[in-house]
Amino acid sequence: MPLNRGTLLCHYRYDPLDRLTACAPSVRTSTQRFYLEDRLATEIQGATQCSIMQHEDQLLALQQRQNGAAETTLLATDQQRSVLNALDATQPHPIAYTPYGHRAPGGGLLSLLGFNGERPDPVTGCYLLGNGYRAFNPVLMRFNSPDSWSPFGEGGLNAYAYCTGDPLNRVDNTGHSWALVRTNLKLLAQQAKKIAPSTTAQKMPKTQHMLKRRQIAKGVVSYEDTSEGGRRINFIGHGVKPAPNENSLLTTSEGEWGPLKLFIAAKKQGIDFDSYNNVRILSCYSAEGEANSFAAIFAKLSNKPTKGYYGELLTRHDLALTEHKIPTSQFTIIKRNPFDPLNKKERKNISTFPSDP
Repeated sequence: MPLNRGTLLCHYRYDPLDRLTACAPSVRTSTQRFYLEDRLATEIQGATQCSIMQHEDQLLALQQRQNGAAETTLLATDQQRSVLNALDATQPHPIAYTPYGHRAPGGGLLSLLGFNGERPDPVTGCYLLGNGYRAFNPVLMRFNSPDSWSPFGEGGLNAYAYCTGDPLNRVDNTGHSWALVRTNLKLLAQQAKKIAPSTTAQKMPKTQHMLKRRQIAKGVVSYEDTSEGGRRINFIGHGVKPAPNENSLLTTSEGEWGPLKLFIAAKKQGIDFDSYNNVRILSCYSAEGEANSFAAIFAKLSNKPTKGYYGELLTRHDLALTEHKIPTSQFTIIKRNPFDPLNKKERKNISTFPSDP
């Protein structure tokens, strides 16, 4: 009896960073994808080239080039990067979505970007989140495959759920874990202020832009930002709780690192500490030990004021698992104050250690 074999609809190809680089439908011309860091930048299909113009995470326009002619479409988006209106040379094209991102199919440039600024798959209509890691189906309102981080990691108990059932206030660009929409952070912070200090010792998330990201080691990442008008270099890693009066250590694939190893590795990666105003160590327990803490010792090595943290420090993304491509150009920090909030002498969970004069 002959086997009932399915029809092959499309071939997909990935690069060594697990990014989708080619999509070859059986009845269409193959499409090649090119990325800038972790964002889709250009698609080429035959003689047609489509490029995405954006500033950091903000989508601005699409440009299509074919046979020497260029067509530009301006984009109007919401805070989740969903394209709500596209304005070409003739008229605007409004676009509407269901809460989970389903929309009427479009053609040309209108089909390139959609819900949350993601590229819908031309064959299935699903959104291949994480640059091709996992397919999210906006009709079924769930993923087609389970999350490798579930059920014990950041993927959550439900391995198929999208944003834990809240697509309006949360966004998932990686296919692994969600993050709060930026517009809601201020509202949440205002609500948090109304809560008595005795009921919580956790601060609301703070989202920051990450510039010039580098992998220092497997499990340790650096990036630049600004603080008080000056340049700051940040180091992110998992901290190990120290013994009394000792400094914490960073967990890497090469073993546990102290401040000196991190300093040497950073210098080898081309980080010039003289070009920064200060340093921040984004790891648990990096301020534990006071003068003997990780941050205090690093301040002496770098000759820059260095900020560290008491207790646990949480983020929206497990960077140790994605050090080769940080999933977003924004970084959300959740600070927990380990000290008793009822104590009038309560301390903050942050300390800045001065450098040597």
